[in-house]
Amino acid sequence: MLPPEAASVSRARRLVGAAMTAGGHDELVDVATLLVSEVVTNSLLHAGTEIHLSCQPSGIGVRVEVFDGSPLLPAVRHYDPEATTGRGLALVSALAASWGVDCEDGGKTLWFELGNGEGGDPVSGSQAPTGSADREEATIKVHLRGASPLLVGATIEHGDALLREVALLSLGGEVDDALPEGWHLPQFDVSPVLAAVEAALARGEVNSDLKLTLPAEDHTTAIDLLRLVDHADALAREGRLLSAPALPEIAVCRHWLYTQIAEQAAGFPPQAWELPDALEPSQAAAGLSAEEVERLEGATAPTVVADDANRIILVNTAAGELLGWAPDALVGQRLTVLIPPDLREAHLAGFSRLQVTGQPRILGSTVRVPALRRDGVAVEVALTINRLAGCGGRSAFQAVLEPITDG
Repeated sequence: MLPPEAASVSRARRLVGAAMTAGGHDELVDVATLLVSEVVTNSLLHAGTEIHLSCQPSGIGVRVEVFDGSPLLPAVRHYDPEATTGRGLALVSALAASWGVDCEDGGKTLWFELGNGEGGDPVSGSQAPTGSADREEATIKVHLRGASPLLVGATIEHGDALLREVALLSLGGEVDDALPEGWHLPQFDVSPVLAAVEAALARGEVNSDLKLTLPAEDHTTAIDLLRLVDHADALAREGRLLSAPALPEIAVCRHWLYTQIAEQAAGFPPQAWELPDALEPSQAAAGLSAEEVERLEGATAPTVVADDANRIILVNTAAGELLGWAPDALVGQRLTVLIPPDLREAHLAGFSRLQVTGQPRILGSTVRVPALRRDGVAVEVALTINRLAGCGGRSAFQAVLEPITDG
C-alpha cells in the first residue's frame, strides 16, 4: 500500500524494479518502471487516495496492477506529442503487451502486462473495464454550438497542463499557501469533449456543433474544474508556475465551455461560441536586447517579432510597408491583427500549444500563408519563424514575411 504523496512514485518504481529483477526479467525493468511511474502519478493526481500496487507473474511475463479509490475511468488522450500532459495511458497502450481497467466498488484497478505478447488496443485496454456494463447512469445532453474544435482542444490541454503542475507541486508542499483549503482535483472526465473534438477535426471542420452526452453529475464538477483552472492560471500569471498563463481567448473559451455544460444541465438553451475581439495579453510585454533590436530593425526582409504572450513587440520598416502600417502603430497590438479572421482560432490554438509544449510545429521552416494588411486585403507571404531570446528569460518569435508574387 502506498500513501497519496509524491514519494510514492519513486517507491513504486523501486518495488516494481526489484520484483522484475527477482523474477529474472531484467530486460523489462526500464519499461516496467516507466509505466508504473505514469500510472501511479495519475492516481496521485486524479484520485488522491491510497494506492495498492502489485506485481506478479502472468502467462506472458509479468502483470502489474495499480488500484486507487477513484471510480473515474482513465482514457488515452491524443494531445500533441510534445505536450506535458496526457501521455500516461498512451505510453501504457504503446509499450505494454496488454492492459485494461477493472472497475471495483469504490475504485478501479489499472493493470498492464509485459512480456512476449502484442501491443494492446488504445481504448480502455485490451480488456474492457469490468463491473461497468450493468450500471445505469443518468446523463445530460450538451450542445456546443459553433465551437472551434482546435480552440476547445487547446483549452483543455492548457488547463490539464496547469492542473498537473499544481498537483505535482502540491504533493511536495510547494504551493500549499496559494491553494484553497481542502482543495482536490475535480473528477470531471474531459474524454467525451476530446472525442467530439477529434471527430470534428477528422471531418475537416473549422467550426462545428459538438454534441456531447455526459454523466449528470458532471455539470457540478465542470464548475469545480473551471474554478480550479482559473486559480492555477492566476498562479501562472504571478510567476509561481513554470507553465505560461493562458492566452486571454483560451481563458474565454474555458469559461464558455464549462459554463455551457453547467447551464445546459440546468435547462438553459445553448449559447454559440464567438471569438472575442483582440484582448489584452495576461503578461507584460517581453523585451529584446538593444543589439537585437538594432539588428532586426535594420533587416531588409519584412520582419515582425511577437513575444510569448502573442503581442507584437517589433516591426521593421520593410514589414510596415508590406502590411500598410506605420511600424510603431503595430507595436503593442496582438499578433491576430495580422491574421485573417477565418484563421485566427487556428492561430490561437497553435500558439497555446506552443505555450504548453515549447515546440512550434513550423519553427525554422517556411510556409505559405496569408497576412492581413491594414486595408483588409490579404497578401500571400512565405513565412519563416525563428525563436529569439527575450530579456528576463522570456521568449520571442521572429517572423520573416517574404511577399509571394505568382506569375
